[in-house]
Amino acid sequence: QKIALSYTSVASSDNGLIEYMYPMRTEGKAAQTLEKFAIKIDLKSQHSLTNIYSPSHPITIQRSNDKEATIGFEKNAAILDRDFQLFYQAGAKDIGLTAVTHRPNGDQKGYFMMLLSPRAELSKVQQVPRDFVYVIDTSGSMRGRRLTQAKNALKYCLRNLSPNDRFTMIHFASTVHKYTESLQSATTANLEAARRWVDDLEATGGTAIDDALRTALGMRANDEGRTYTMVFFTDGQPTWGERNPAKILENVKKNNNGNTRIFSFGVGDDVNTVLLDALADNTKAISTYVRESEDIEAKVSSLYAKISNPVLANLKLTIIPPSPSGRGVGGAGNITLSDVYPPQLPDLFHGSQIVVFGRYNGHGSAIVKLDGTIGMEKKEFDYELSFPDKSGSDKAFVEDLWARRKVGYLLDQIRVQGESKEVVEEVVMLAKRYGITTPYTSYLYVPDAPAPVANGPAGRPTPFRGAGTPHALAPGAGGVGQEQVADFAKKLKKDVADARSGQETDRLREEAKNGNEAAGKEARDALQQLGSLDKAKGAFQTRQLYAAQQGQVGVDFAIINNNLRFQNQTTRSASRFVQNRNVIDVGGVWIDDGYNPKLETVTVKAMSPAYFRILERHAQVRDVFQLGNYVVWVTPSGKALIIDQGAGLEELSDADIDRLFVAAKK
Repeated sequence: QKIALSYTSVASSDNGLIEYMYPMRTEGKAAQTLEKFAIKIDLKSQHSLTNIYSPSHPITIQRSNDKEATIGFEKNAAILDRDFQLFYQAGAKDIGLTAVTHRPNGDQKGYFMMLLSPRAELSKVQQVPRDFVYVIDTSGSMRGRRLTQAKNALKYCLRNLSPNDRFTMIHFASTVHKYTESLQSATTANLEAARRWVDDLEATGGTAIDDALRTALGMRANDEGRTYTMVFFTDGQPTWGERNPAKILENVKKNNNGNTRIFSFGVGDDVNTVLLDALADNTKAISTYVRESEDIEAKVSSLYAKISNPVLANLKLTIIPPSPSGRGVGGAGNITLSDVYPPQLPDLFHGSQIVVFGRYNGHGSAIVKLDGTIGMEKKEFDYELSFPDKSGSDKAFVEDLWARRKVGYLLDQIRVQGESKEVVEEVVMLAKRYGITTPYTSYLYVPDAPAPVANGPAGRPTPFRGAGTPHALAPGAGGVGQEQVADFAKKLKKDVADARSGQETDRLREEAKNGNEAAGKEARDALQQLGSLDKAKGAFQTRQLYAAQQGQVGVDFAIINNNLRFQNQTTRSASRFVQNRNVIDVGGVWIDDGYNPKLETVTVKAMSPAYFRILERHAQVRDVFQLGNYVVWVTPSGKALIIDQGAGLEELSDADIDRLFVAAKK
């Protein structure tokens, strides 16, 4: 199914945010799944478009000029379980900054998201000349397909240099070899000679990472007006010269006196992910991992396109209160920001967008100042933004994505420093509340592709089939009855995570064995990731951190965690936080993770008079009922309320209903 839309903006506000929503679900019905789904939006504005963002779907954006954009989303086996949301901003500044805020009633602090994007049409002044050094590992383990792909990737980089750029190359094994003694201009003749040099590279020897990095840093020219970027390829750990990753990072810090950016590419599983991630993080760059089955050139070209034209470097956001005259003055003021992710802002490139999440205290208007540099020139932009004291739930995605970013950085702390009780507790609390898959909550894993659903009569789910466990909510010989639903809940383990984890693992194994080629590969990859999460947890708990920093487990964990640290779109979740309680989806039944088989149960038939009477007398339960028609929820009284579509009480007295919502005495 393909949908094409055109939308013309008449917005005139410099920093006003416009929301466009296209319905992709039907309330009260199961999510529809389409084999192929695509949506295309042609957006035209009377004013320059800056920030374009979707919290609901990973979109592509094509820009031909400042006032037009084509937005697309395409996916096979697309689950239409949420509306398509699109935000965009029209303004006259070279760099647009937009804030989206969320502050639930009663929360002391609010949540914010800031979007930073440059205009599509760059002036010649903004096209900064660049210096590149390409550092490629040619140790013996790179022999064959890896080296061939890396050479192709390197030649792609050379093809995409501009005439005013300069470059050089280094290859290293047990020793370091420089292509030239200094940077040279990207002329046609120089580039042709460089490609011949790349063709002649051979793999042999050890891996002298420290020597290679120090050599590359030493080739930076004394020219502050040019950016200096290192693209670093390696498939191994340091085996020659300095082998201690901490010492290598210390040497890089000591020699990096010119704001060099190090974009690292780890090829295969025999890499130290902590080293590669830190090289990138410490220099405001990005680390990328390439598995054996993946194409290095494709990964390099994807990243290279995003970092090809720097617009603003050394970014810094500060907040100042507006003065009575409307102009900001120094001081922290009423609004303060905290828990900001990423803690260090990366450089802003043409055609890219920086998405920042954090929390704010206070409320009212404030001026946010963005500082940065273009070459040697300092730039400053001011934006007056509003931080409300409360808001509705329509921007709740800001809170969810902030939590995912924070969990990613907390897990990174555990990976490097080991477990501490406080950090683990915070990870688990956030993960359960926001449905985040971590080594401690791997049972919350939800696949991107729709899972095959085993249904009973009338489309009833048969959620959990563990060893010796009857089909949950499945009809017996006499049809579905209240006793069967209650029996299911009573037989369920106290820790519903065990049930869900076992169910999802069984499903993935079946899909890997009997699914089609694509589905089988997705299932095998998912099983591998779940296994790596469990092994990482074991490594953390036994303080054998190296086991979660290298090898297949280390690379899997680094990829999963980097996805969290840079997550910009909401995802499907197996956990919800409803009425201050965590509930978990077990095969189509939402179950309160505080459920205890010893609890008394009251089963009510969905959509019955009793169901609606509960809603009338206690409207707060609406959030619980919105989960669906199969719910096990612990009421304030301590009794478990079971909602079932095909069984349960259809009448309840007001007194019986009210007793469910009277807090039990402790």
